[in-house]
Amino acid sequence: MKINPYFSSIIYSYRQSALSKRSTSRRLVAWVEDHRLRTGPAKAIVFILPTRGCSWALSRSGGCSICGYLYDNPQKPDLSEMLTDFSSKLSSLIDPSLSYSIKLFTSGSILDSLEVPKHVLISILHELQPYSSSIKELVLESRPSYVTEEKLTLLRDHFDIAKVEIAIGLESANNAILRDSINKGFFWEDFELATKRVFSFGAKIKAYLLFKPPFVSEFDSILDVFNSVKQVVSLGVDTVSINAINIQRGTYLSSLFEKNFYRPPYLWSLVHICQELSTLYPNLRIICDPVAGGKSRGAHNCGSCDSAIVQALKDFTLSQDPSILQDLPSCPCKLEWKSYLLHSKLNNNDFFSLMF
Repeated sequence: MKINPYFSSIIYSYRQSALSKRSTSRRLVAWVEDHRLRTGPAKAIVFILPTRGCSWALSRSGGCSICGYLYDNPQKPDLSEMLTDFSSKLSSLIDPSLSYSIKLFTSGSILDSLEVPKHVLISILHELQPYSSSIKELVLESRPSYVTEEKLTLLRDHFDIAKVEIAIGLESANNAILRDSINKGFFWEDFELATKRVFSFGAKIKAYLLFKPPFVSEFDSILDVFNSVKQVVSLGVDTVSINAINIQRGTYLSSLFEKNFYRPPYLWSLVHICQELSTLYPNLRIICDPVAGGKSRGAHNCGSCDSAIVQALKDFTLSQDPSILQDLPSCPCKLEWKSYLLHSKLNNNDFFSLMF
């Protein structure tokens, strides 16, 4: 299966028009947040490494239709400065008496040598070694094509591979959605191959699944999430992150949103998804902490109940207790949400509706 060249050319044109607003310089940023390990609640230290940015987004194919993270990456990254900042931030933020997940994000793929050269990745792993007893999980984001035996061998040689989790933005197990809605540039088979390779080295996989990509109705996207989870679980994946769309600047999706051709999803849908998945897969770690939740450019309801539901989703993610989602405030917009789903089910003219 190949990418859709017409769709890619459209996305590329939007990308080019926004690249002039790209950051000229950016330093590493890091923070501590609450996190759910497989074994229970803990802390996470999140690092955003200022690399050149996602190679797929920088390519002639334009990258993904929904992603604007590239504009926050510096045009001329200083990797030496980045390593200095990483060492300083790590030592100042970590408490050796606590348990941590270390999340290394680049807004692209940390296993892409064009973003993070081999020697830089090794240096980062060496910086982590003194804190290995406190680090229970090391999360590395990457596209499947960079999850090679060479990179997995490097990780195994310089860190405890059993603690490594490769986080892949699969978005959907439906290849047509990957091609004609997201322009992802890879397909289910690529994710499947990368997952098997990761497991063969003793590392773990987390699958990011996108909720309500463009041209897919809310009703159909709920079905797609259920189907995608079923498929990733069949591979042995034990962690999924349900990522609701948030409208990012300089993207094809932002143009649809600004023309009123797209509404971000309802928070009620996320509640429903998490409740159902918890019942179907009680041993699955489900992460759902919507970016810009409750805001107009993120998953939202009517405004009155949004903050309570966003907090409930965060509490559910940390506790993995679905009962938290059963005692939510009553709000008239829940009936509006149900009507919206019914309308999209009965009057669905979306291209992708034929696939469900």
